[in-house]
Amino acid sequence: MRQRMRHRRPVDMLGVARKHELIVITLVGQHLRHQLSRQHPEGDQGGNLLPIKCGSGCAGSREVHAYWDNVLGASNSAELAAQAAARLPVADAKEASIADEKVWIAESVEIAKQYVYAVPPIEDGPEPSVLTEAYKEQAARIAKERVALAGARLAKLIIDALKD
Repeated sequence: MRQRMRHRRPVDMLGVARKHELIVITLVGQHLRHQLSRQHPEGDQGGNLLPIKCGSGCAGSREVHAYWDNVLGASNSAELAAQAAARLPVADAKEASIADEKVWIAESVEIAKQYVYAVPPIEDGPEPSVLTEAYKEQAARIAKERVALAGARLAKLIIDALKD
């Protein structure tokens, strides 16, 4: 008698990839701020000590770290994640083929320097930085690109691991 295999639901690749890229950016960001910040010579705890005023569309974020954590949304819904994944840009195949995590980290360092901690609007001082619409639009674009790339890289790693 032949048994039918049950198919499990696919892993929420968007959630996994999103967390992977944001964790890298957060870790790199904290290291950069430790070296670059006069206001926080011991580091800014990955953006947690940099207050922001964000206005609408920021899921209540009050500091840089929380803003970037939630830039693509704050829902844990698998359905919403699947819908968001369908709208992601296609990752560049050449970049997706890079399996060296040192390269990934170097990419994230550059993103943190150029965009996450961009001056302005992110200022190193006691007053909250006011996020501009241009900053928010750029953050959303970068986050979508990085999540798509992280998903493609993760898929490649899984496929390569299953070949062995």
